[in-house]
Amino acid sequence: MEKSISGVLGILVMALISCSGSGSSRADMEAQINRVQAALGQARSWHISSTFAANGGVAQLEEDVGCPFNYHRVGRVPGRLPDEIIHLESGYYSHEDGQWTLLHPPANDYCKDGPQAGTFPLAETLERLKPEMSIAKRELQVIGGVSCRNYDLIGLESPHYKLGSLCIDEQTNLPVEYRRDKDVFQYSKWNEPVVLEPPIP
Repeated sequence: MEKSISGVLGILVMALISCSGSGSSRADMEAQINRVQAALGQARSWHISSTFAANGGVAQLEEDVGCPFNYHRVGRVPGRLPDEIIHLESGYYSHEDGQWTLLHPPANDYCKDGPQAGTFPLAETLERLKPEMSIAKRELQVIGGVSCRNYDLIGLESPHYKLGSLCIDEQTNLPVEYRRDKDVFQYSKWNEPVVLEPPIP
């Protein structure tokens, strides 16, 4: 009888330890994602190399952003957008079919929402995922010459599908790579000067 009671108590203790461990893990996850979001909010320039599904095809883009108004994009989104865009406070230049076109829309603050991850800002995407995921710390990687810690983003609901992965520079808390399905977004040149010259139309 005593042995069975002590066995039950042992199981209860293990369960309590397990529950408290998962709570700590959840808090650690929130803290880690919060650190990334804070670092994203303080960034003043960046480069994004991305490959993602769009309009029934695949978009491949190279983008440079210098806060608040400097933007340069090379690449194409299937079904829309020119091959190259340079947007400065003084004007919006688009390059298509070998010609530059100049327009004068209001200046766009490219830093208001931080770096993009396809259609949505990365910080917003992470905020939306927080209630429905946990993160699993994985190995260190080197991407584009930068060391980063990889984290798997795991759905809380059974069967706990992998929602994506995020590789974080442990020195700066800035992302080096974000993946979801076949979409890949690589981030670099954080807070480096972005100098853009207006092309001659």
